[in-house]
Amino acid sequence: YESLCHHVGMDSTRLTISAAVSHAACTTASDIGASAIITASKSGETARLLSRFRPDAPIIACVLDETTCRQMNVYRGVTPLLMDYAHSTDELISMSVKAAEDAGLIHSGDRVVVTAGVPVGVSGTTNMIKVHLVGDTLLTGIGINPGLNAKGEVCVCRNAEEAAKKFKAGQILVVPFTTNDTLPYMRQAAGIIAEEAGANSHSAIVGLTLGKPVIIGATHATRTLKDGMKISMDCARGVVQAMSE
Repeated sequence: YESLCHHVGMDSTRLTISAAVSHAACTTASDIGASAIITASKSGETARLLSRFRPDAPIIACVLDETTCRQMNVYRGVTPLLMDYAHSTDELISMSVKAAEDAGLIHSGDRVVVTAGVPVGVSGTTNMIKVHLVGDTLLTGIGINPGLNAKGEVCVCRNAEEAAKKFKAGQILVVPFTTNDTLPYMRQAAGIIAEEAGANSHSAIVGLTLGKPVIIGATHATRTLKDGMKISMDCARGVVQAMSE
């Protein structure tokens, strides 16, 4: 990105705040493998700046009026969307992510980078970046193997006997704790969520050994999650989110 900055004539002495934030958004998206960069912009200037850095992730520009929306079509890698006016930063992020999700450009469980300006509604004030996980958070815990994630169907099993009756390979195994008796099912699971905490717990050690996505310390997981639910596991953040059917 340093060479690209130099190529487009944006060295460190010329970067505006909006340009610096756009540059940081592109590098962040590259580092975390984001599914998209979403920018909520009044004038469309941030989308233009993002486009100049040519990120691998698609750029979704959420704007307020049709004229700006049409202008965004000429920028490389930018997909413009119309959105309603937001009254706060949280509402702005929520509405822009929802607009992108409703358009089918991102999906529940995707990780996206969002840029916006504070105060809301003032042109040329882009000064914020947020890494956002699309969807509804159901549980939090401690992720094991933070480079791994999983998506799939839940199977809640309170013991090995219950797992033997209903667990199917490829499901996400949700348990109070694990033992050697549950090891065969752990091998076949897409991911493992355990209520038991502790880096030296059976779930954590087996997860590291098998190279499986595991979240431990997920309090009340067997009560919160139900058989057949579609969820995503983000081990880097220790977050379990609901996915749309």
